[in-house]
Amino acid sequence: MKQHLTLDPVIEKQLQSYETELSSKIQDYLDHPEKLPKFMDFRVDYAFKYILGHKPVLLKLLNDVLPVEVADIEYLPNEIPVVSPKEKRAAFDVICKERHSGERFITEMQCLPDTDMDDRLLFYGSSLIHRQVERGSKTYMLKPVYVLCVADYERSHAASVDAGQFFFHYSLREATHPDDGFSRNLQFFFLELPRLGKIWDSLETNLERWCYLFGNLNNFAQKPTDPAGFDDVFDLARTGELDGEGLKQYVSTMLNEYEKYTYGEYARREGYKEGEAAGIEKGKEELVKQLLRMKVPIETIQQASGFTKEQIEAL
Repeated sequence: MKQHLTLDPVIEKQLQSYETELSSKIQDYLDHPEKLPKFMDFRVDYAFKYILGHKPVLLKLLNDVLPVEVADIEYLPNEIPVVSPKEKRAAFDVICKERHSGERFITEMQCLPDTDMDDRLLFYGSSLIHRQVERGSKTYMLKPVYVLCVADYERSHAASVDAGQFFFHYSLREATHPDDGFSRNLQFFFLELPRLGKIWDSLETNLERWCYLFGNLNNFAQKPTDPAGFDDVFDLARTGELDGEGLKQYVSTMLNEYEKYTYGEYARREGYKEGEAAGIEKGKEELVKQLLRMKVPIETIQQASGFTKEQIEAL
């Protein structure tokens, strides 16, 4: 029988208080949108889908980041229908296909280091491979599937990986001879945002600029004098240009991800996974580090974590 784990009463009370405060905070931003940064946080789910939902921007991302030439794309439904009730539903952030070649592209934003994230991406990519072959088909002529994950955390890597490397590319290859490929029809790419240690004016490539914008778009006070071809991104991300419903969706998603989801769900998964005190503390420390990378004010982090200002600054 599966053991039922309960939350510590103190943290349970904190979570309940965040619920009651959330509505008033959302309304405050709606009444005073000037309190928001000039540009949306690219990592927030609404902003990610909204900005990449504009074809020229997504086309630029795919061509700048992936080793393929993409002439035109067609957006696809974000969910793949299941065949049986026992199947796991696959829901994507952004999915499209190349109109001419039929290549598929999945683009995902991940802010927290889920322990099963790599498996989830493998499941996503494989689901697009699996559905290409119809019943009765005599051949298996597959169209390539590319999975791009924008990760706002550092994944585990071999000690030989350079500390400054922030872009990673994985495909099926012979284990002892990496140049001996097996198939390139399923490939995975990661942009690990914290590993880019540069400022905007020092960036040299569009790959670096994408990585920087994903992690820092909301920190720009204004569009750079030289946006380096990213005018559309800055223009679409202006919070002052959102209509009433768009503003409400963005603010609601932003606050939920900053305060409720980030603390509540991550603490549940990491802190209470084994029900051990050490696990709880580790989960809270990782949460604080993540919030700091997201430029969340220290006062908000204190409320979410229970840490003192000195403890937060020490991390």
